[in-house]
Amino acid sequence: MAAVAAVAALVCVLLVAVAPLQIGFVRADGGTAVTAAGAPFPKDPWSALHDRDAAPVEPTSAPVERVKQADLLAAAVPSLCGHPAGTLVDGMLPGIPEGDGVVWVFVDESGRIPAGRVAYGQIGQEPGVGAAVAVYCDKGGVGWPEAVVLYGPGPTYLGHVVLSDLAPGRQSVESLSISRGVVHVRFLDTYAPAEVGCCGRVDGTVELSLVDGELQVRNLELTAERPTAEQALGAAVAGDAPKLAELATPDAAGALLGLVQASSAAGGGPLAVGACTSPLAGAPEGTRATCTVTSADGATLVAHLHLSRTGFAAWQVIGAVAPPAVAQPS
Repeated sequence: MAAVAAVAALVCVLLVAVAPLQIGFVRADGGTAVTAAGAPFPKDPWSALHDRDAAPVEPTSAPVERVKQADLLAAAVPSLCGHPAGTLVDGMLPGIPEGDGVVWVFVDESGRIPAGRVAYGQIGQEPGVGAAVAVYCDKGGVGWPEAVVLYGPGPTYLGHVVLSDLAPGRQSVESLSISRGVVHVRFLDTYAPAEVGCCGRVDGTVELSLVDGELQVRNLELTAERPTAEQALGAAVAGDAPKLAELATPDAAGALLGLVQASSAAGGGPLAVGACTSPLAGAPEGTRATCTVTSADGATLVAHLHLSRTGFAAWQVIGAVAPPAVAQPS
């Protein structure tokens, strides 16, 4: 009998322990079971799972409208390079006589607009996913400055900018991106002062945004060789060899240090970077610009710095020589 009583007691304990789960978290006295914080327990978890599975599925939102590549290759374009506005067919503006030039959204051998010449994303507060695309044009022969054209879904023309309207040059787009509704443009071949020809040595960045439906241009920055020349000269004057090594080739760094030391030994005063021009005759191969180093008042020419463009807005001093009038004895 004692064994039977013990078994019966154990069964009662088990029933009490699992009773809340079986009866939906109700206390033995009939009240609602609560947590230590006094909040009612949720309903039986198995019932909750059943209710979850039985709940109606919310309808999915409408798909976001977006510009696709096919839209851009058949989009309306404004008047560019003197050609009338029109609608592209397979990326080309039709109706231009042979030899009179083109208006073209460039595609590569795979039929894709290359990365960097198109960007997708929301533009301003316009709904959906829009696009910014580089458009090439010319009148036959040499290239003209490129344009960046903005579109919303449809495609809907939102505006454009011709890069030579920002600064003189025959610019081409280096890359496009869209972030937080703003189009970021990097472009090449802006002219430096007094520079002409096909290929300017100034790189640029600019932001395009839509405000109340109007295209706005902001934060234009143009970068050429001068900042690198000034930093290299400053490092040489300070004797900062590690910094100079970041800005100049080993031979150029050594030569510039020697010229600065010679100027100081001769009683020369502070030095400054003077005019920067296209390469002088006799400059090392690869030189894109030559800057003078002069006394701070510009009266004394101390050296010529020859610089090479190594990347977008990136330059390196590849030569530092004393001009013949002040050449040091060997």
